[in-house]
Amino acid sequence: MIDFLRKIAFKIFKPESFFGRVADKILTREIFMYLVFGVATTVVNLAVFYLCNRAFEAAGWNGVLGNYFVRKGWVKAAELFSSKGSEYLDSTLIAWVAGVLFAFFTNKLFVFESKSWAPSVAAKEFSGFVGARTFSLFVELLCMFLFVTICNMNDLLAKIIVGVIVVVLNYVFSKLLIFKKQKDGPASSEQA
Repeated sequence: MIDFLRKIAFKIFKPESFFGRVADKILTREIFMYLVFGVATTVVNLAVFYLCNRAFEAAGWNGVLGNYFVRKGWVKAAELFSSKGSEYLDSTLIAWVAGVLFAFFTNKLFVFESKSWAPSVAAKEFSGFVGARTFSLFVELLCMFLFVTICNMNDLLAKIIVGVIVVVLNYVFSKLLIFKKQKDGPASSEQA
């Protein structure tokens, strides 16, 4: 598929042109696979979010944050969540866990082709992956709060928009920090 896309791009743009060089950089197997598994991760994330959110709403759950503010007597903060609740934030967190687990294994095996399961390599990759995804989780939670609670946007629409932002952030972190290609040296012997 990627070869087909590259052929089309190079029929439209000369390889030495600006757009040809851009196409050469972005039409790679790695980016194509990241997009495929990024879509799959997004589907997992959205499905878990949707199911949790609807279950919480059906159960009358107001969310951890909303309930916390009520217990603490923080009236202004509790009022902020009184009409909508904060269950969408709880659903976002649960969906994040499911998405991170799915994405770690697919990114490790199929996108960045990091085949080593040596404990030191796998632990380093997993901790880096979770660390980077934790940063993007905070971005996601903040954006969800702004879109849903402040801007009164539909929670599923907000989740889709925020998902695009998060996918880009996660690719950059995964590519540059987590699944770096190893040069010949001590680490490459662990890759077997």
